[in-house]
Amino acid sequence: MSDYYDSDDDVVLVRQDSPDGHGFRARSARGKETTSRYGTWEQSELERHMFSWSIQDVLNKNLLKKKVKKIPKTFSSLRDYMESFTMPLVEETRADLCSALEGIKHAPATEVVRMEQLPGDQAIFSIVVRKADPDSAQRDQVYAPRDADILVLTDRKPKHSSDHLGRNGYLIGSVLKAEGGDGTVVRLSRRPAQGLPLFAVFLINMTTYNRIQNAVDVHAAACKNTSIIEKMLNPKFGQEHNVSSLSAPTSCFLDGELGGLENFELNISQLKAVQDCVSAVQRPTCSARLIWGPPGTGKTKTINAILWSMLLKSRRTLTCAPTNTAVVEVASRVLSLIEESSGGGADGKKCFLSDVVLFGKEDRMGVDGNLAKIFMESRIRRLRQCLMPGTGWTQSLSSMLRLLEHPLVQYDRYVEGIEEDISDLVSEENEIRDELALYLRKKEELSNRKTAEKVKEMQRKLLEIQKKVREIKKDKMSFKAYFQSNYTPLVNDLSSCVETFGNDLPRSATSEENFRRLAEVPSLLDAFGELVWSEPDEQLQALFKNDEEGSLCSLFKNLITQVQADVSFELKEARSSCVQKLRHLSVRFELPDMFDSRTIEDYVLQRAKSVLCTASSSYRLHYLPNAQPFDVLVVDEAAQLKECESLIALQLPGVRHTVLIGDEFQLPALVKSKVCEDADFGRSLFERLTSLGQPKHLLDVQYRMHPWISKFPVERFYNGKIADGPNVLNRNYEKRYLTGPMFCSYSFINIDGGKESTGKFDRSLINPVEAAAVARIIQRLFKESVDTRSPVRVGVVSPYKGQVRAIQDKLVGAYAMHDTFSVKVRSVDGFQGAEEDVIIFSAVRSNTSGKIGFLADINRTNVALTRAKHCLWILGNAKTLASGKTIWRQIVADAKDRGCFFDAKDDKDLCNAIIKAAIELDEVDNLLKFDGLRIGGSRSGVRM
Repeated sequence: MSDYYDSDDDVVLVRQDSPDGHGFRARSARGKETTSRYGTWEQSELERHMFSWSIQDVLNKNLLKKKVKKIPKTFSSLRDYMESFTMPLVEETRADLCSALEGIKHAPATEVVRMEQLPGDQAIFSIVVRKADPDSAQRDQVYAPRDADILVLTDRKPKHSSDHLGRNGYLIGSVLKAEGGDGTVVRLSRRPAQGLPLFAVFLINMTTYNRIQNAVDVHAAACKNTSIIEKMLNPKFGQEHNVSSLSAPTSCFLDGELGGLENFELNISQLKAVQDCVSAVQRPTCSARLIWGPPGTGKTKTINAILWSMLLKSRRTLTCAPTNTAVVEVASRVLSLIEESSGGGADGKKCFLSDVVLFGKEDRMGVDGNLAKIFMESRIRRLRQCLMPGTGWTQSLSSMLRLLEHPLVQYDRYVEGIEEDISDLVSEENEIRDELALYLRKKEELSNRKTAEKVKEMQRKLLEIQKKVREIKKDKMSFKAYFQSNYTPLVNDLSSCVETFGNDLPRSATSEENFRRLAEVPSLLDAFGELVWSEPDEQLQALFKNDEEGSLCSLFKNLITQVQADVSFELKEARSSCVQKLRHLSVRFELPDMFDSRTIEDYVLQRAKSVLCTASSSYRLHYLPNAQPFDVLVVDEAAQLKECESLIALQLPGVRHTVLIGDEFQLPALVKSKVCEDADFGRSLFERLTSLGQPKHLLDVQYRMHPWISKFPVERFYNGKIADGPNVLNRNYEKRYLTGPMFCSYSFINIDGGKESTGKFDRSLINPVEAAAVARIIQRLFKESVDTRSPVRVGVVSPYKGQVRAIQDKLVGAYAMHDTFSVKVRSVDGFQGAEEDVIIFSAVRSNTSGKIGFLADINRTNVALTRAKHCLWILGNAKTLASGKTIWRQIVADAKDRGCFFDAKDDKDLCNAIIKAAIELDEVDNLLKFDGLRIGGSRSGVRM
């Protein structure tokens, strides 16, 4: 380890070390060249702040409190607007860094094997880190640097949150380039001490923060499109638009604007929203339309109706969302829409898979096989295969034309090659025979052991050559076999390329006539192939020979029957048609000259009609050369997206219209800093425009929840404005997965025998007794599902990550292999946008003080109560939850008023599970408080 620091300007590391520490390699690099690459990488404003902070500064939650001002709702200028986000962004970055340092004992870390300073004045270094062993169970805890990571270098692997410093002090770095040609390049806050061992520990990734910083940079904005942003700074923007006065969509509108969507069965509120958005986009002035989509009201269906209309009208549209999950959900629906409608609208216009592209990080999006049809990285792989000069379309096309136009010439060359091979072998055989004859004439030398072995070796070679000659002659193909062996793989290659071009190549790449001719190629080639297979070898040769000589009448000079003549004539015509079509494409169908992934990605993004990505990833679209401008920005889950983050997409060239779809009564954007939360840094553009009186379309029919589930959230959160859809009102929608009134469509199950505590990994709360009750209910659901052969999807939701882990530990692997029964255990945040047949909510809080923490948050409660389709069962301590003046007092009271309140002790099986868990946890004293439970000879029948 003593050699791990080297400041030699001419040495640059070029790859990471292997898991075992071997295989390190270095190469020389000229100082000037390296300086020009990294010396110009200036620090961002955020990085300057981070590098200037001491560890005490980072941990000081009030460091920037006086500098962070509350973000107003109205602004006097674009400068005031953008600068209002600057200091809150810095403070939120500090809070994220602080959170990472406080939890550093759980952070991924790795040993720094070698480190070298690169040329220049800045403290830029190349580091080599030890890679994770792919077979190790701890591989996820081994840090692998990524671009824009912030890491801390320590002289020991941190085991406690107090291990930040060590002898190196607080030394942080920013990853400029991960695993590039010069190794992992980092900028450090200062030069580290020599001779000490180092560990790199991951803190945070700055990608999104850096993109937001660029979006709120007033000077950078001067070079960007800010037209719609400046319009929205006017507090009266859009208020003159009265959505309630809009009439129901006319049949003329449905036929002309929404062709192909009649099968969507949109309700009136959905149709009004779509009509208004489509009409606004057709006007020259900037517009912003808000769609309020409460849970289960068909928000995604409405988005897809809008996107379909934009596709048919060739309006270039970007669709964003805060999370990969939300983007993937919309993309899946768009894909299904195109496939189910065969791409066509009522007016004859067509949509193609190549019109739509989804892009982002493959490992984070969880793209399945079907979604790969429109996913960028999958599309790049397919297009590259077809565009490569040595193996792609061009090569296959020219090979096929040679085979079709001059098959006998090709075959003659093949035969000549075989004859040459045989001739070479015969020559070799003759040489060996001559040499062998010389040895055999000198009989006296045959007694020599070496000579005898030499003779045997020559005899063996002769036998091998003779065998090879026989095999070559045996394997020599007839003309027909030769033609088939070359024709079939070429047909497969060309057909694969045709499919790829039809689905992945932007339609603007060539004319529709060329696409039509391309689509005809596979069937033409298949038809010709079938005719070839039906012809005898000799007649096939004669046909091609006569055709190559240009003598059609010779077909009738070879004593061929009339039937044979008809077949031959048909084959000749099919061949001629194939050649003509392929010749046309070889001249008229000019492929773009691109072979590397980045160029292909640019080409696709420049021309796609509909692009889908996260708001942060839309940053990539600012750097597309010669791209067609976007007309429309659609934002899903808009109420969950910070306003400053939405600016990344709003500043894209050409954007004049935006459609924001969300629900401000569900979870807002995550903000880690209390100072930023108080400053409204997490507020969305959707929420701000709503607060200023911007009208919004309310989707007013919910199709998810059984009426007993929807009753409380609709009345409490949406003032009764949401109606239940006909599907949920149908009696068949009611499901009874377990017997007994406790497990009806909606129930509050009181568990006052549990106790909240902090988990063993962090300070997140757990309630083991509640977790045991949840696990037992799931066991019963599974048994009932198997016994009745009824499929059921269960979701377990808890506001605390500790409880999520505790429940997952009890269920691990138990139900993974069953197709008809699934269980998902997530936090409230992780369940936003999701739905399941049964939701079991574990409230966790159980104390005598009545404290329930962030469980009192109304938005979080709304999300938790609106995920279930058929059954929602809330497990919690009613006394604790109802103690304070929070939403949970109303929930408990409502359950009692409606006869949906039950005690866990009244279900013998559930009661036994709770008692067993309490005994295992040594919480018997707490059980004595379990109202009405007598341990020892009680109604429960459980003895200790």
